[in-house]
Amino acid sequence: MSVSKEQLQKDKKYILALDAGGTMTDTILVKDDGTFTVGKALTNKQDEAASYKESVEDAAQSIGITSREAHENASVSIYAGTGMLNTLLTGTGKKVGLLVTRGFEDMSIMEGGLTYLGQTQSEILHNQLHKHTRPMVDRQNVHGVSERISGGSYFMGKHIDPGTVMVPLCLKHIKEGVKKLIKADVEVIGILFINSYIEQSHEHKAKSVALDMLKDAGIDIPVVCSSDIAPVSKENNRLKSLLLQCFAAEHTRETIADVEKTAIEDGYSARLLTLLSYGGAVNVEYPRLYETVISGPIGGMMGAQVMSQKLGLKNVCTADMGGTSFDVGLIVNNMLSIRKDPDFAGHRLALPMVAIDSVGSGAGSAVWIDEYKRLHVGPESAGAEVGICYKYDKLTVTDVNVAMGYVDPDYFLGGKVKLDVEKAKAALKKVVADPLGLDIYQAGKGILSVVNAQMRDAAKAILVSKGYNTGDFTMMCYGGAGPVHMWGYTQDFDLADVITFPYAAAFSAFGGACAEYLHRYHMGVVISIPNGSDDAGKMAVADKIDGAWRSLEAKAIAEMASEGIDSEELEYRYGFYGRYMGQLESFETLLDEGSAKSPEDIDKIIAAFEEMYTNIYPDGARFPDAGYAITEVFVQAVAPKAMPEIIEHEIEGVTPPEAAYVETRQVSHEGEFHDFKVWQMSELKAGNIIHGPSIIRDPMTTVIIPPEKRIEIDNFMVLHYR
Repeated sequence: MSVSKEQLQKDKKYILALDAGGTMTDTILVKDDGTFTVGKALTNKQDEAASYKESVEDAAQSIGITSREAHENASVSIYAGTGMLNTLLTGTGKKVGLLVTRGFEDMSIMEGGLTYLGQTQSEILHNQLHKHTRPMVDRQNVHGVSERISGGSYFMGKHIDPGTVMVPLCLKHIKEGVKKLIKADVEVIGILFINSYIEQSHEHKAKSVALDMLKDAGIDIPVVCSSDIAPVSKENNRLKSLLLQCFAAEHTRETIADVEKTAIEDGYSARLLTLLSYGGAVNVEYPRLYETVISGPIGGMMGAQVMSQKLGLKNVCTADMGGTSFDVGLIVNNMLSIRKDPDFAGHRLALPMVAIDSVGSGAGSAVWIDEYKRLHVGPESAGAEVGICYKYDKLTVTDVNVAMGYVDPDYFLGGKVKLDVEKAKAALKKVVADPLGLDIYQAGKGILSVVNAQMRDAAKAILVSKGYNTGDFTMMCYGGAGPVHMWGYTQDFDLADVITFPYAAAFSAFGGACAEYLHRYHMGVVISIPNGSDDAGKMAVADKIDGAWRSLEAKAIAEMASEGIDSEELEYRYGFYGRYMGQLESFETLLDEGSAKSPEDIDKIIAAFEEMYTNIYPDGARFPDAGYAITEVFVQAVAPKAMPEIIEHEIEGVTPPEAAYVETRQVSHEGEFHDFKVWQMSELKAGNIIHGPSIIRDPMTTVIIPPEKRIEIDNFMVLHYR
């Protein structure tokens, strides 16, 4: 009997998931019994395929196999990272040409007035300090086209129906614009017409004309419509999403394709997946690849959601400290917070994105003193060069941890990388201690106090600004440097619990392994539901919503079929963005079912909105008398995918086994020297309690336990910091 390719894939026993950060490329290799092994390699930004294979090899060796054996037996490999962000920040993307509705040619320059994005509060308050973000398109390559379609209105009274053609599409302007873009040697053409989210025909006709002209000229470049990328209102945000797709996503697609090629050459037989910014996994052919722009940090949030459900935690604050940044996110009532139009790298996008706030406090952050003898940490980062103790030319936070004794210079990456402790101490003395008249250990204490305070303030701010009680939240600490600084940034912080994991350094990769194979489809709509609407009015609304959902389902079936997914295997989730009439902001509402066939279904949709709204704001903030506006509907299509399991272990004694003890070494902690016991992470058992002063070492990270503190290990091998 023959066996299908799909069945062969399902029979494979490993899951590979990687997070390519600015410093490290982490691998989680999930075995068939659900247990994990971790691999690590320094990220090679010039050749990510090489660091991918090296990291997989490192994980495979820990269970006595080769990377080829791991790939040959992998049901799925997921690769997330920061490649698209790096392309955006360095300006190394494609040369973009743009066709827009005539009169809106300066949109890419004006940016909706958002010249303050990414600045500090003090900079925001001074207009003269505002600056434009690096543009993704040259204004000379933006050309106007006469056309206009009505966008309708949410307000009462007479108005022109949405989708009505007000000004016919001018083919002459399209041809003139494309001719100029061909002459300018652009590498991709984007098209954005103002109300295309309501009616796509003008954009699609312009695309057809452009493709014909490119074909006649013997040129093969992509032509991308905003209605296919982000069919939602707010044209400035939609433009940024279109430009991100044109400028950076196609460049990133080539990088991921190179990684996929390397995996296949090493024995992998499926498609390489990457993570979407709102959760879920897709392959490299995904047409809206810009939605993977922060795939790395999203993995950590998804892993945190899985672990919070396993541990029965309702509210979680995540703290991800890597080499370049400290990222904070929230899980409230077991739900991830999704931003509809997030601010990202100086741009405001039309993109559902898991809400994450960041500060430039990473282990690789540069440390320096200015002319006024003020201490600064970041935002410049050493990345894979670590610090002066390795290959970087400036003092970093890792240098300080090495000089203090927290990080073993002979056990970085399990001893694969040797760090020079004397160079770290000399740099600390020269750069900070001598200018401030301190010894190196006082200087180190001060630097760590600043770094830890920056991170603690960032975590507190995201909780307090939303009105939450910090004592209701458990903090999950992960990232390569998270367990090293956990003692510091949770100090004087009222929290329900503080936890970390044996695989904390690769936790974002673990989250990637937990990702669903998911696509999300959005459609902008103009639907009003006046308060007191009769059944006939509700039925008209139901027809519009149901038609939009069915249209998105059809799009999901066609798109995922091109990726080899059987439509019979798909599951759907439904939702919409709505607001009270007159409000400016719409709110995401998830629904239990995607049915809008009757007035009663509209009543259920309204009730779901009201329930969602009162979860965010007090009941007194409700305003149902104003009526409701629905601005967007969406469908999530989910396909089956292999998932890891969280193994529950037998509880053993509180005393760590003798085999776990490594040595005792002196560490300068908070300005005083202490004898810290060093324990090996892999030898510890469920139920063990490790009292401070101690260090738990692992090839990938280090857990610091100060005097009078302890770590308790539960039955899921989660480390609780007490």
